Amino acid sequence: MRALIRSVDALERLSRWLTLAAFFIAVSAFVAAPILALAWSKQPFPGFLIEHVLVVTDRDGQGWTGRALGLGLPQQVIRFAGVDVASPSDFQRAISGLESRDRVPIFTRTPDGATKLYPAVEMMGFPAQDFSEMFWLPYLIGLAYLAIGVWIYLARGRTRPGRALAFFCACTALVCGLLFDSLTTHLGSAIWAFAMAQLGGAVISLALRFPDEWKPVKRWPWLLGAPYIVSIAVGVWNLITLGDPSNPWAYLDARRTSFLYAALGAAVFLGVMLHRSRTSLSSVSRRQARLVFLGAAIAFTPVVAWFVSPQFGLNLPFRGSVLLPGLIVFPLSVGLAILRYRLLEIDSIVNRALVYAVLTAVLAGAFTALIALTQRLFVNMTGERSDAAIVMTTLIVAAASAPLRARLQAFVDSQFRETPGTTRVLEVFGDQVRLFVQMHDPLRLTQRLLEEAVHGLHAQSGAIVLQADGSPRTTHTVGQWTGEAWSSIPLTWQGDHFGALLLGPRARGGQYTLPEVEGVQHIVNEVAHAIWLAGRRGDHLHGSPAEGGQAAGA
Repeated sequence: MRALIRSVDALERLSRWLTLAAFFIAVSAFVAAPILALAWSKQPFPGFLIEHVLVVTDRDGQGWTGRALGLGLPQQVIRFAGVDVASPSDFQRAISGLESRDRVPIFTRTPDGATKLYPAVEMMGFPAQDFSEMFWLPYLIGLAYLAIGVWIYLARGRTRPGRALAFFCACTALVCGLLFDSLTTHLGSAIWAFAMAQLGGAVISLALRFPDEWKPVKRWPWLLGAPYIVSIAVGVWNLITLGDPSNPWAYLDARRTSFLYAALGAAVFLGVMLHRSRTSLSSVSRRQARLVFLGAAIAFTPVVAWFVSPQFGLNLPFRGSVLLPGLIVFPLSVGLAILRYRLLEIDSIVNRALVYAVLTAVLAGAFTALIALTQRLFVNMTGERSDAAIVMTTLIVAAASAPLRARLQAFVDSQFRETPGTTRVLEVFGDQVRLFVQMHDPLRLTQRLLEEAVHGLHAQSGAIVLQADGSPRTTHTVGQWTGEAWSSIPLTWQGDHFGALLLGPRARGGQYTLPEVEGVQHIVNEVAHAIWLAGRRGDHLHGSPAEGGQAAGA
């Protein structure tokens, strides 16, 4: 048991250090990214972007000269302006001596060994509109993710769901903030690729923890690390293929796997939230799951569609203005659900949002299909295109929208509607019963005492030590507990000693004041009284230290 507690504590410390490291790297990247991007945008642009192995990307923009001539994936640039190029630095040196409107020859090769010459590719300036969409938009969204992640970590970093969300935010910030760099200077390509691989594991791990931990996780906490093991493996694969000179196209499979794992993580998260929104015992947890499901659906659906489109033979263009803005909704929805246990009545909002989101998607598809069908009929019948097809289609869709909306409303109500008002009183009673049970379980009660004391007194860490089988054992810890107590408050009642509440150093520095300690002592006395009463009823300190230690990190 003691070995299990130590291993769980080690995992908790590791997760905190990894989250802090991710934030440190993200902050550094966000300082450097604008400097690199602005400097790159001032140099001549050949009308196409390249990867770190000089493979031309499929990104495109208005008036890009190289792309207009046919340069694109999977061609690799091997000679530029009369100079052999073997690395991005060679490519940049070849460009540095050119000016806009210069015409240069470019040689490329494909994976099958075929070469092609583009004899006169015109250099141009990088368009300001493309710079705004390809750099500033993802950069600002990543900056928002970074700020939200820091906010979540400061508010709930001592809890597992809070750390999981903070880590996901840090990795998403890196992916967004370094997206432009991965296509231009490539100084942060390795960081970008590894961060991209972490997204799937982070969101699956969050699904296992929120709004309630999956039952097997409570018994085997190491399960929380399983999704990250896959992410790390995919990330290492990306790093290995990143600079493989023997196969410049090897990175494509690794990157595609990162995309698919992120899509799988999003699908798992949506499925888990949908399941818990309907089956969780607590009405509060169901409302939390509904809110987060809505936020995740808005955020993930466009990006997941782009991730998986190649598997269906589709080559959807990457448009940051379409795919990225919705991402902001996800961390805000999870952050609200984590920080606010008693949520607003959001059922009607969720229902309406789902109805109109589905209705909009269905009508958009129907509208597009009807336009294409009617136009084709008009062309076949008259030989000319006619605006009458659009008018007729609009009338058909307008006439069909009312019954379609009613059907969608009925479907969504059947799936998401809260239980009838006649049973709400029973649900509230059920929540009160669960709270009563929690407050009469000594282990859960002392865990709650520790969490509230650490949060209320702004302690960096803390622990609960309880007497069990005649010896003191640490049953709960919060923060990076090192065993050094700056304040020790005994759990005693009528001469019986049950243990102690230990507090580490204050996050803001300084000592705990006497009024603060006395105020906490009154609450600790009440908890000791509850433990004493539980002992008289025969409910001794049941449960193992492993359960207590695990619960403390939840």
